[in-house]
Amino acid sequence: MSNLTKIWREVSSWPPEQRRALATRLLQSLDREERPVAVSKEQQEALQALIGIWKTKQPPNDEQVTRILEEERMKKYG
Repeated sequence: MSNLTKIWREVSSWPPEQRRALATRLLQSLDREERPVAVSKEQQEALQALIGIWKTKQPPNDEQVTRILEEERMKKYG
């Protein structure tokens, strides 16, 4: 019998509030162990562009959006 099965058999007999407390502690331990996610150069550039958009006082108007989309299509498809 695996360790996981043994643990499950033990824990499944606990009252719901104890199991919930254990689940909460397990999930919290995962939050502490999360490592930074690797971000590609392309993703970094996209994020920087979004940050730049957020810094503007007004969103782009329809004409600007059309121009931006056309520029991006030209970059992507030539």
